[in-house]
Amino acid sequence: MGEKVEKIYANEELLAVVVRHDFDAPSLSFVTPDSFPFQLGVHFSKAGTHVKPHRHIPFKELKNLAPQEFFYLEKGKVEVGIYHKNSLFKKIVMDKGDMIVLNCAHELVFLEDSKLAELKQGPYRGKDAEKEYIS
Repeated sequence: MGEKVEKIYANEELLAVVVRHDFDAPSLSFVTPDSFPFQLGVHFSKAGTHVKPHRHIPFKELKNLAPQEFFYLEKGKVEVGIYHKNSLFKKIVMDKGDMIVLNCAHELVFLEDSKLAELKQGPYRGKDAEKEYIS
């Protein structure tokens, strides 16, 4: 996967998985570990490929699920600050078409007019219960 998929670690803790816009691989490739609550797979399928109709079986019970977020940058440029233990660990710049799964505290700085899609776990618990600000 090389530089097109960047896994950002602090010691043994995986903080983020960055998938660059020029990533490609045969068929379906999952870039996140099996243990992540968000599972990011990227499909590269030929015309006519068919995925049989299906649904996913609900989990019987989830406890202490790590909150994660996914961003897809449709246009623009965004700097992402990646935090570890309440301190800035690394900054990366996302370009059009890049994706990131965050498993840590983070900040965003929009460097250009941008369109960014965000996906996170629900249900929404309310503003006061959703976020804890750092500094």
